[in-house]
Amino acid sequence: MLREHVATAVVSLIKFVICAFLWQRLLFDIGRITLLLFTFGRYPRGRDDSLHENRIAAVGVAVLLAVWSTIAIYNNVHPYAA
Repeated sequence: MLREHVATAVVSLIKFVICAFLWQRLLFDIGRITLLLFTFGRYPRGRDDSLHENRIAAVGVAVLLAVWSTIAIYNNVHPYAA
């Protein structure tokens, strides 16, 4: 019984760490780089990074979805491209 609770807690902790890493590091960095490219380096700077962290990460999600959609559409239009 105790072993099951410990195992559940460890799995939950690992999931939280992975999700936090993905959201705060990977998606945030993709969103930040994208916004810096589109605004020619003007946004996000300094304090804006911490104030709009979730919005910047959401841009990262949107970029990944756009790239994935583009690849999926291309593969459906050209199914046997080498």
